[in-house]
Amino acid sequence: MHTRRGFLKVAAAAAAGGTIGWHTIAAAADTKSLIVRDARLIRVRDRKGGATESYLQITGESGLRGYAGPLLKEQAAALPKNLGELLVGRDAADPAKLNFAAIWTACHPGKSLDKYAEGIDPLTGAKVWGTKRTSRQTETGWVIAALSAVDLALWDLRGKAAGRPVWRMLGGKRGRLDAYASMLGHSVKPDEARKAARAAFDKGFKRQKWFFMSGPVDGKEGLQQNIELVRALREELGVEATLMFDGIQYVWKSADIDYAIALAKGILPYKPHWLEEPLRPDDFEGYARLEGETGITLAAGEHWYTRWNVKPFLDRKLVRFVQSDPEWCGGISEWSMICELVQKYPGVQVVPHGHHVLAASACVASQPASLCPMLEYLVQSRIQFQHCQTRPLVAEAGTLAMAEEPGLGPSLDESRLERL
Repeated sequence: MHTRRGFLKVAAAAAAGGTIGWHTIAAAADTKSLIVRDARLIRVRDRKGGATESYLQITGESGLRGYAGPLLKEQAAALPKNLGELLVGRDAADPAKLNFAAIWTACHPGKSLDKYAEGIDPLTGAKVWGTKRTSRQTETGWVIAALSAVDLALWDLRGKAAGRPVWRMLGGKRGRLDAYASMLGHSVKPDEARKAARAAFDKGFKRQKWFFMSGPVDGKEGLQQNIELVRALREELGVEATLMFDGIQYVWKSADIDYAIALAKGILPYKPHWLEEPLRPDDFEGYARLEGETGITLAAGEHWYTRWNVKPFLDRKLVRFVQSDPEWCGGISEWSMICELVQKYPGVQVVPHGHHVLAASACVASQPASLCPMLEYLVQSRIQFQHCQTRPLVAEAGTLAMAEEPGLGPSLDESRLERL
């Protein structure tokens, strides 16, 4: 049995910049801390009222708690009914033994995740590519997102047992990250967008991402509105600004390869840093045609699952930025494997989708800036999204200071929350 002193020595070596990766952190801080006593879904809300949130809570024998959340309702519903049976009594000390992949295998024996690389859903056996998905996650995707939460809660527990931030346990040395302003919620009318972009830029957010609200169903007029947005922002901010553009707001309503090609060609003169998800995530051949006919830099991945779902896009050199989200792709454990995969493809970087800043920041900080250059920060919603925590992590002047609290970061504020 490992000792607490031995565990902390390993974690400290990783934090000091040693070669120890997540898969070699074999831990047993305090046996009671990391032997799972309970795993359950909890619901909390502020004692003064407000929205109810769902979290996954994993408790060690010593009473330490690891959390993941807030969970989306579909994610919470997809948690294994026998989660307690799967985890209680197990030692969470070694992330190489108890992680997303291990839990997937326990829940779905014989359903290998590498089927994704063949374009096959590992759970249903259905074809993945070209299915024209109409919602952001598939049924199997929600299962993967649910098990991602399990992986994250285990990492939070490990960090609390060690008394260290997870990003430092993973070998991270970047105490401050570059963050780009994700401008979802702002008006895309050119004059109003100019003002919002300028205000953010003057506050230090020289990297910004804007969202297209018009799509194929809006015809040529909608296409021109999107192009006009890009033109206005580039004119307003000049060449010093890094501008990204996201098609996800229209892609579930309608997505069309000819439209995507016209959009890409229309915005290329304004030098976008990337065009993100202009097609459905299962439109493999569409991405190939779009990249081949326009050469535009593409970003995608928040709606792909595991490294195996990413690999075909890398093999065909279709994306330059992989946006796998640890909240949805398989937790920190699988996200780390995606990074290992991406490093084999020169010129490709990983910039995780910004669903929750806690897990995403820990992941980005654990990797070199050459691989993970920046963090997504939704400027209008991330503070409220963290309202159940002891404090929110807030990006300011285009950077985010990493949390030093043990675990994934600021934990649930038990003093002001009530459990339902």
